[in-house]
Amino acid sequence: MSSLLGFCSPTCKLLKNQSPRSQGRCVITVQLADEELTEDGVDYFLLFAGSTQRHLTSTLRSSHDTLQALCPAHDCCEAVFVTLCSASRGPPEDLNPGHVTPLGEHRFSFVQDLAFDMAQFLVSTAGRSDGLDGALLLDECQIPLQECERLDESLELALHHLLLPPGWSLLGNKLSNSTGELLAPCNSLTQENVQEKI
Repeated sequence: MSSLLGFCSPTCKLLKNQSPRSQGRCVITVQLADEELTEDGVDYFLLFAGSTQRHLTSTLRSSHDTLQALCPAHDCCEAVFVTLCSASRGPPEDLNPGHVTPLGEHRFSFVQDLAFDMAQFLVSTAGRSDGLDGALLLDECQIPLQECERLDESLELALHHLLLPPGWSLLGNKLSNSTGELLAPCNSLTQENVQEKI
C-alpha cells in the first residue's frame, strides 16, 4: 500500500490521504516541488501530529524530486496533520547544525480497518466460552488464499499495535483446574509476552 503526498504548494492535492491506523509499514510517497529541491546536505522528515500521539519518520530519496517514508501505526482513528520538514546537516565544525524548516502540511487520516476490528474482537473474546458465537468464519466468506495471507499479516500488525487491557491473557483471566482452583495463565501467554511473540 502506498500514499502520495504532494507538498508542492499550500494548494497542492493529496492523492491518497489515509492509512489503516493499526498497521504502519504503509509506504508514503512525497513529491517535492522545484523550490524544495536542494543539493546534498539536507535530510527530510515527516511529522505526524495527532490528538494524543506524534510520530517523526525519516524519508529516503527515491528520485531527484521524490521521497518515500514508512507511515507509522497510530493509536486511534483520526485526521492528523503531516508536516514535511527539511533539516540541514551543516559542516562538522558548525556549532548549530540541523536547522529545521517546515516545508508544507497536509491532513492525513488514520482509518479503521478489518484487521483492527478482528484484533479487537479476538482480544475481547479471549477465554470466553461463548466468544466465537455468531462470529463470521473466514472459510464461509470464500476469501482467496492470497487475501487470507495478507489478512494474517495485517492482523499480526494490528495485534502488535493494539493496547491490551491490564492483566489480559490469551487464555482469559478466569482459569480453573478440575478441582475449581483458579490458575494463573501460563507466563508465555500473558499480555507482556504476546507483544513479543507477535
